[in-house]
Amino acid sequence: MYNHQERAMTQYKDEVEKQRRSNRLAVWRKGIKMSYGLAIDNGKDVEHLTIFNDDSTTLEYLKSDRKTKITSSPHSHNELIDMMLGHENKTAELIVRKKLEEENNE
Repeated sequence: MYNHQERAMTQYKDEVEKQRRSNRLAVWRKGIKMSYGLAIDNGKDVEHLTIFNDDSTTLEYLKSDRKTKITSSPHSHNELIDMMLGHENKTAELIVRKKLEEENNE
């Protein structure tokens, strides 16, 4: 059985990990998934769309006074965590595969 001090320490560690994940999520959400510009109005303006990792978007007009349109993420907090962890796992897998490939080529 846990004593009071061990239980408190476990709760503290859980809270620290929860905060770390929240901080990583905040950074990950702002990462750019895709960005492109498109000339409109016969080249008089440029529509610039940025899609972020959380699927939120920013649509800007670079040569006019049109208002920027911001669309929030359509995903829940838990879905975003799953998406971030999946992205981190894919990145880690690519690093491991590259390392193995380099070792096999030596």
